[in-house]
Amino acid sequence: MSSNQTKIFDTMIGGNTTVNGDIGFSGVMHIDGKVEGSIKADSENDVLTISETGTIKGKVQAGNLVINGTVEGDITATGKIEVASQARINGNIYYVNIEMEAGSQVNGQLIYQGDDAQKLRPVEDIINE
Repeated sequence: MSSNQTKIFDTMIGGNTTVNGDIGFSGVMHIDGKVEGSIKADSENDVLTISETGTIKGKVQAGNLVINGTVEGDITATGKIEVASQARINGNIYYVNIEMEAGSQVNGQLIYQGDDAQKLRPVEDIINE
């Protein structure tokens, strides 16, 4: 998201907030704080952004992602993933379209999904696994 665009979030987890547990969301979710649990978008049009101060320890499934923070867990996106320069990812990335900036770090496999990309399942299915 460029600096001249208005940032509109449906959900925001602030820098001084820690969430323990799984989260389902729709629309645009932005994380400055810490999440210890899985995050699952409701649809392929939803967007998850993780700032340089944001941390997730758990699986992430979303339509589109912008990562500039830390993720410890596997990531699945059915749309586009932008891995920014401050991103630190420990886990596999299942992607269709990925863009990585210099300086970003991924400790895991990049696994292209192409036409075989799994459609996002309902949040209840993920939470009950």
